[in-house]
Amino acid sequence: MIGIGGATADPHVLQRMNESQIHRGPDDEGIYLDGSVGLGFRRLSIQDLSESGHQPMASPDGGVVVAFNGEIYNFIELREELRALGHPFRSSGDTEVLLHAYLQWGPSCVERFNGMWAFLVHDKRRRVVFGSRDRFGQKPLFVYRTKHHVFFASEIKSILASGHYEGGVEWDLASLLLFEGDLADVKQDRHTFFRDIEHVPHATSFEVDVSGRIRETRYWSIPPQRGAGSSAPHAAESYFEAFEDSIRLRKRSDVPVGVFLSGGIDSTSVICSIARARRADAERVPLLAFSFHSKQYDESRFVAETIAQTGAQLVLHDPEPSSLWDRLERLLHFQDEPVHSFAALGTFELCRLASEKGIKVILSGGGADEYLGGYPPYFESRWHGLLRRG
Repeated sequence: MIGIGGATADPHVLQRMNESQIHRGPDDEGIYLDGSVGLGFRRLSIQDLSESGHQPMASPDGGVVVAFNGEIYNFIELREELRALGHPFRSSGDTEVLLHAYLQWGPSCVERFNGMWAFLVHDKRRRVVFGSRDRFGQKPLFVYRTKHHVFFASEIKSILASGHYEGGVEWDLASLLLFEGDLADVKQDRHTFFRDIEHVPHATSFEVDVSGRIRETRYWSIPPQRGAGSSAPHAAESYFEAFEDSIRLRKRSDVPVGVFLSGGIDSTSVICSIARARRADAERVPLLAFSFHSKQYDESRFVAETIAQTGAQLVLHDPEPSSLWDRLERLLHFQDEPVHSFAALGTFELCRLASEKGIKVILSGGGADEYLGGYPPYFESRWHGLLRRG
């Protein structure tokens, strides 16, 4: 919450916004106030479970304060680099690494991060609020402006809870969805289904000054494609190395890590990689694999074979369809906006099951179909490309 033209941040507003997101962070909460700037935070403790990881977190001199949602996977390497540059650390988590990275490198610190994030930094020295969202927009961040304030939040419902929202349904988008019947046909750009509430674009950093002006910078974009060329024979090896390294980094956690296992090549690859690393590290805590069983798409044979190979402990979810309908309204409450398909309900159920088992971190194969060409339209594009090149 940022006041404009002398307006101050209201602690009661921040408390309401915080309470609306208790499901995102049940472990701890914090509020920071400094004149026109207020930061609220709900914590899901993953790195450094002690009080040292409390947020919002201030720099040693108090000149910079951060509220950070996400994970910086390469925080160990960055911390060693920052220590060599003279930065002291009192915690073992990634939030303090992000804070000192900003102190050292300023806004360009995001270019060094390997992770998923949405964060705000109050830089009292420069009298600005700096923020950023990760390269692919894994972590959500929404913004809403009024005459006297700018609001940022991880969920739309938090902005609604502020008591300052005066919009309603964005009917330009809603009517498209109702007429077309497919969310894929609705071009949202940065708009949401709530009028005047916008997505902060992915791969974007921004600064908000005392007048409320927002200046955005695109800090990353997908590099130009180099074509097949001579590197094609080594593409599989390169992919495997990148994949294994990504799993290694994402296993960094002070709480147990679980897996969503569908039986497909993507989630199977994830759990096999984790199992190899666990055997090398002689880990003894059971690896829980959560699987949603569907009679329509029965992959239980592949799941069983994977469980036998990895030694994971299977947690199977095979609900009655009626029970899913009963939970649909709750899912939509958490989503805030329309979702693409009922697959979101299956994932929601697995998340609920994981939470009941005390698992806070899940690795899954979600999204792999997109970059491994797993849907029929990608095959059409591939054939068209081959035909064009003869």
